[in-house]
Amino acid sequence: MDIADLASKAVVKITSNKGKKLNKKGELPVIEKAEPVTIKNADGKYEVGCAVKEVMPDDFNEKKYYIAGHKMAQDMTGFHDNITVSAMWLGLGAEGGIMMVSADFIGLTNTEVNLIRASLDDFSKKANCKAINICCSHTHGGFDTVGYWGRLPKTGKVDTYMQKIFKTVKEACLEAYDNKTIGDLFVGTTHVPDAQIAKRATMVLHDTLTRIRFVPDNGSKETWFLNYAAHPNTLGGKNTLCSADYPYFLRQTIYKEKDVNVLYSIGAIGAVDPGFPELEDKWERTEKEGVTLGTAALSIDNDEKMPAEITVLQQKFAYHADNSVLAFLAMLKVMSSKFSASKSSELGLALISEMTYMKIGTQQVLLCPGECFPQIAYGKAADAETSTTGRGPEINPPTFVEIANDENLMVCGVTNDMTGYVVPPNDFVLNETQPYLSNGKDRFGNGHYHETNSMGYSSAKTLSTVFADIMSRVDK
Repeated sequence: MDIADLASKAVVKITSNKGKKLNKKGELPVIEKAEPVTIKNADGKYEVGCAVKEVMPDDFNEKKYYIAGHKMAQDMTGFHDNITVSAMWLGLGAEGGIMMVSADFIGLTNTEVNLIRASLDDFSKKANCKAINICCSHTHGGFDTVGYWGRLPKTGKVDTYMQKIFKTVKEACLEAYDNKTIGDLFVGTTHVPDAQIAKRATMVLHDTLTRIRFVPDNGSKETWFLNYAAHPNTLGGKNTLCSADYPYFLRQTIYKEKDVNVLYSIGAIGAVDPGFPELEDKWERTEKEGVTLGTAALSIDNDEKMPAEITVLQQKFAYHADNSVLAFLAMLKVMSSKFSASKSSELGLALISEMTYMKIGTQQVLLCPGECFPQIAYGKAADAETSTTGRGPEINPPTFVEIANDENLMVCGVTNDMTGYVVPPNDFVLNETQPYLSNGKDRFGNGHYHETNSMGYSSAKTLSTVFADIMSRVDK
């Protein structure tokens, strides 16, 4: 038994003891089932407002800042482009509406999302806001806003910057609401196969780029909300400059052609990298990815006008925590995730997270925590002969599109919580002696990193079950 084996056993013991103590004090709190809220506008019009704000640290030269997403304790040395947050109010007049935020962050935990929501309580009451959703682009060129890319066992987050994030997101939301104007909403799509590659041989990718497009009646700026599945990790682990990665170039490509507001959200990006791996220059590849997606967004010509109706349901749920390493980091307060008692998980721990379902006009949207593999959302998992475990797709839970009965379901990942990867059960492989600490190897000898940064084997089933329960309460 080597030192890593001993470390793994120690972490499991520490976190299991934490679970035992929590379970002695009480059981997992009962989570109320939320009911869907539907609002309509008889005149067929939407009210949309947008605000875009940069959020950069004021004390960069005085404090240590780390780049998130690749190496731990990777110092940020300067800036290529600034981090931005964009807020979009999507409303239906007196009926109220929803607030969508797109942020160039690696992620935010549900704890931080709820702090931002709490700061907007007065606004939510005044505006009759039904939901505030924060979609993180998951850029690997931005600041550590989660905590575990710092110099462990200390957090990689800088409190002054986190406070500035909270303040800036709030300001963007308020400004977006104040900027609202009346117009029509459209949804269009296109396929962009060149802009993504699979990191696992058995994966089938989902290459749809979706554009939700608001056109004001008064001829002012349009607002676009885009969604596509590709990790913003193009710059690689050697980069030390702050950047939003390819979403920056995507936006710049559109801005050169049209004076519009652009928000971007990622789809089911688990083990999905950007395209153009043949380009060795990382900045060239990053720009190529952004230009390709921006050009594709500009080319969409199949817009369908949406009826003025919004349904939303935000549901809290318990994520059973089997990942002893992530639980240990939370115990050290490296990140702000808070665990509860759970007799159903291996460690006796659960993380309270959330999932949000929306229907905007006829477009169904699922807002998910973490990074789902495309098989979880859209299916096409490997059969028993080719899968990494030798097990077929029958052991996987129902896919999101099956549950929604909609192959055009739009999935937004890393939204309202950062909870790691969601790997399909028939592709889930752990290191036998160092689970969640070191990469496992499958029957073909391929390494499995993503499982080490997941909540565990049951994650896919949990999300599928929660979504099915949500849809049982939604009038489709």
